[in-house]
Amino acid sequence: MAVEAHHLHLFPSQLLRNREITNALENQSSIYNTQMSFVAPVSGTTGSFIPFYNPTTPTAASESSLTFNNLPPAAAAAAVRLPKKRSRDSDRPLCFLGEDISSHVHHQMLDVDRLIAHHVEKVRFELMDRRKRFARQVLVAVEERVSKRLKAKEEEIERIGKLNWALEERIKSLCVENQIWRDLAQSNEATANVLRTNLEQVLAAQAKVKEEHEGEGEAADAESCCCGDNQEEEIKLINPWRRACRNCRESEPSVLLLPCRHLCLCSACAPAIDACPICKCRKTGSVNVNVS
Repeated sequence: MAVEAHHLHLFPSQLLRNREITNALENQSSIYNTQMSFVAPVSGTTGSFIPFYNPTTPTAASESSLTFNNLPPAAAAAAVRLPKKRSRDSDRPLCFLGEDISSHVHHQMLDVDRLIAHHVEKVRFELMDRRKRFARQVLVAVEERVSKRLKAKEEEIERIGKLNWALEERIKSLCVENQIWRDLAQSNEATANVLRTNLEQVLAAQAKVKEEHEGEGEAADAESCCCGDNQEEEIKLINPWRRACRNCRESEPSVLLLPCRHLCLCSACAPAIDACPICKCRKTGSVNVNVS
């Protein structure tokens, strides 16, 4: 902000005000038929002008103050109202006690001008400095506010990044788990298909065997039932195939199932069977039979 220095007059305002007073006094001096001059005081002395009285005409001995002041009212009013022309003596330099002080007054005015200019320049620099400080304070405040907001945004971005990373890891783990379950389902489906095929084959083979030995099984069941006194003689008459275990078809049957009393299982297969393989009756007990 620039400060524009006003034009300085040669004389300060105090001198100008005193000048107005002197003009009024000069106008009034015509009443007494005298000429009055004023000079500026030396710096450090009184602040008003010092008047000097110079008579314009020699005073006659016959004239007195009484006859001088006995003017008509109209003439006195005209003398007071009409300004007196400036004489040549008023253009002479300022004098005080017979010495010319105009150069001193001029130097003082120059010093005042330099002082005012220096003060104006100082004020201008101070205003510029204050403006710069205020601008720096504003910039610092704006920078702090912007830095806080940027820091908050960075923290939010970091938090969202961590959340995205956790979600991506969760998605990856879910994808891997889904693939594992898919593979497991495929393997279970394949196993189920194999078991279904094996079960169908076993059922078909069992049905075929059952159809082939249906007739012979009825005779063997009747012979294996222990309900007479001639049990030992009937057992000896059974052929070797009919005396084989109905579960493993290898060992000789030595376990009697209750309550159906069928002798159709070996000692190794009896604990694993819950129902009789001949009549499908639920086993409630068993008895080991020594056939030898």
